[in-house]
Amino acid sequence: MGELGQLLREAREKKGLSVTEVEEATKIRGALIEALEQDSYEALPAGIFRKGLLRNYAQYLGLDLKEVMTLYGDEEEDESQASVVAGGFQPTRGMTISSWLFIDVFLGILIVASIVVVGTLAYNRWFPTFPLTSATPTRHASLTSPVLQLTPTNTPSPTLTPTEIPSGRLQVDVEIIARTWLEVVVDGEQAFRGLIEAGTNWSWFAQDSIAMHIGNAGGVLVTLNGQQMGTLGEQDEVVDIVWTWESLNATPEPAPSGTPAPAPPSVTPVITATMVLTPSPGS
Repeated sequence: MGELGQLLREAREKKGLSVTEVEEATKIRGALIEALEQDSYEALPAGIFRKGLLRNYAQYLGLDLKEVMTLYGDEEEDESQASVVAGGFQPTRGMTISSWLFIDVFLGILIVASIVVVGTLAYNRWFPTFPLTSATPTRHASLTSPVLQLTPTNTPSPTLTPTEIPSGRLQVDVEIIARTWLEVVVDGEQAFRGLIEAGTNWSWFAQDSIAMHIGNAGGVLVTLNGQQMGTLGEQDEVVDIVWTWESLNATPEPAPSGTPAPAPPSVTPVITATMVLTPSPGS
């Protein structure tokens, strides 16, 4: 036991304190207190941590800090002189084996990290990463899409395309000049039924008959087998009309013998048809 350790122990015993009581009061572990009193510095932390423990313990015991630190400096000098032994270098009081190991480990980690960083930068510079390409060609969607042509679903157009040849002995062409309701029956079957806006043209063909129900007779211009008939009534007048092949080609009865045949007409005969006029709801 050195002089400093003996001084610490005697001061504690004079106060009648046990190691356990000092531990509870100073929060210094009992093993460290015993190491200080026995001058077993190898069991204590190195450097400023050891000096801090020594100052706290001496101050708790009421000792002169200057005298304590002077004795500690002499002990440290004696220990440093014994650090060089045969066979190599031994760590001094301020630098223990654990401290050297810590420094070696830290330097090793730093060197490895530096190598990794430098290697990564060099690889990215000299071997740039290229995107992987597939061996099979990639199909790309066409930038153009077919244009959809929408036609009204409730108003089918009966107008024939130029490539089609109309068939039928009766042909009715209408030009819509004002909005109207129109219903058309061709050879007994309904061909159209709906509301038509102005500015459109329509045509129907039949073998025997064409019947129409017109909601606005003044808004429809009619042409029958190439003969213009104009409008079939007044504005907002409702008209039902039927054209038949028989009425258009009726054969006149033969005149009695001896009666001179009538002179041929000087004008084109007017095509007749059966037409029923229905008053409009407002009349």
